[in-house]
Amino acid sequence: MSTYGAGTAPSQNTINYDAILGTSLFNYRRTLTDNISKSNPFFYKIQENGMYEDEDGGVAIQIPLMYGLSKADTYNGYDVLNTDPTDGITNAFFNWAQIAVPISISRLEERQNAQAHRIVDLIKSKIAQAEIGIKQFFAQQLMQGNATVSSSNNVYDPYSSPANGSTGLNPLLLLVSNAPTSSTQQPTVGNINQSTATWWRNQALDSALTSSNKATDFLLEADKIYNNCSKGPGGPPDFILCDQGTYQLWRAVYYNVYRRLADEDKNYPFENFRFNRALVMWDEFMPDTYSNSTTITYGSAFFFNSKFIQVKYDKETNFVNTPFQKPVNQDAKVAHILWMGQTCINNRRKLGIWEKIPTSLTFAQ
Repeated sequence: MSTYGAGTAPSQNTINYDAILGTSLFNYRRTLTDNISKSNPFFYKIQENGMYEDEDGGVAIQIPLMYGLSKADTYNGYDVLNTDPTDGITNAFFNWAQIAVPISISRLEERQNAQAHRIVDLIKSKIAQAEIGIKQFFAQQLMQGNATVSSSNNVYDPYSSPANGSTGLNPLLLLVSNAPTSSTQQPTVGNINQSTATWWRNQALDSALTSSNKATDFLLEADKIYNNCSKGPGGPPDFILCDQGTYQLWRAVYYNVYRRLADEDKNYPFENFRFNRALVMWDEFMPDTYSNSTTITYGSAFFFNSKFIQVKYDKETNFVNTPFQKPVNQDAKVAHILWMGQTCINNRRKLGIWEKIPTSLTFAQ
């Protein structure tokens, strides 16, 4: 980390920032990834199921899809067997998103932390500072899309950088659309057009609940979208993500009907309860998908089967660091932590969105 002059005067002490940053981040990278997942229910579920997967570069992320099955038939004795080829395999393509977080050290900070051990502590603090920024940036991109930039933008459009126009992670409302047959609202997902490919449509349900409904009607609607997502091979949803108001209402409904609290998984780092075979959780950045807004007027809930949704990352760009560089017009050094990846899906039929849930239901009996 440091080099000292040998037998010469004056002695020198040169701090190798790049080596310290590289070593510190290398040792911390697994913790960094874990901490990001533990700050976001969606990422945590993906990590838990092993769906945070590496890719070895490429122009885009290519996901194989199966949308048709080979036709089976009976036969007897010497009957001619069917040899017709099956056309039912294609690929979805998702463009890479790149994220950079700066680590800056001014000349003043350098001199204030001139000793080697202080520099190590400073680098650790800078990495922790970058981690907090990454956590919030990931969460807001996933949940709020381009509305992260401005409330007048769409939550189903990917984040677009005001600085350079680059786009970020696919937001969840793009992957699991509240308009899955639309030919105008982000109809192309993974390079496949949902308006023409009927097999590439997720489940969607607008709530019809009003103040005249009973608590059981709430559960019946939740059951409907849950069961629609359960159809076909692959099992039912295992994870439901909603806004805080809907989460609280759902728990109250459960107690209203069954006179006991819903079961929960105490091993999860988030507040949760179980609905059928899925864990229900809430996220503070969850938008109002029906109103296309970050301001909650109606509640919303995503129904996920984590077998069919992944976060792919480039194995050479998974929170790696660049060397420190000195800008010509600043008395400082700047390095960056880089990440490259994308949120992807391989079976939209197993995913769903329930929206337009009234936020002020009382279920008077």
